Amino acid sequence: MLKNMKVLLLGLVVLFSVVGCGGAKPDTAVASAVSSSAKTVYISSKARYNGPIAQNIKSECTIDAQVMTWLQKYAAKQNINVVMNGKPSAKDTVLKIDIVDALSSRGFGYGGHNKYIVISGKLYEGKNLKASFKAARRSGGGYFGEYRSSCSVLGSCAKTLGRDTATWLSNPTDKAKLGDTYLIK
Repeated sequence: MLKNMKVLLLGLVVLFSVVGCGGAKPDTAVASAVSSSAKTVYISSKARYNGPIAQNIKSECTIDAQVMTWLQKYAAKQNINVVMNGKPSAKDTVLKIDIVDALSSRGFGYGGHNKYIVISGKLYEGKNLKASFKAARRSGGGYFGEYRSSCSVLGSCAKTLGRDTATWLSNPTDKAKLGDTYLIK
């Protein structure tokens, strides 16, 4: 009986620590270590939903803002100055990102969630398209995935997509496919 009690207590401690995490939340303060010689890219504060995304994801989760915030944060580490909601001139570099697919459903194996986000991006120099990409990330929520909210798991995908996009921005190639490419249609 004492052994069962210890196992139960240990399980509860692990459960409460995982539930308390709340998922990936972007730090709103962007690193100010970007040098003055860094290239500057303008983005919106939110990605545009442009595909079969369930209304509950749009209304309950903030993945449209998280992708952009994480992109800005990771771009600073790549020495890229990402200006959110700035006023670019006709010759400036602008990155437009769309969320083209997102899924949040149960049933990806035992105890897991099937959650993913697919985005596309177009990089313009002035009015000219310089490069484009598609990127996708999937997460089952980790080892204790069923104890995380859907928005939390999607937030982890948004964080990784922000990092993928920032890495691509450091050396943009046209028609690139990033991340979990098997999800890209």
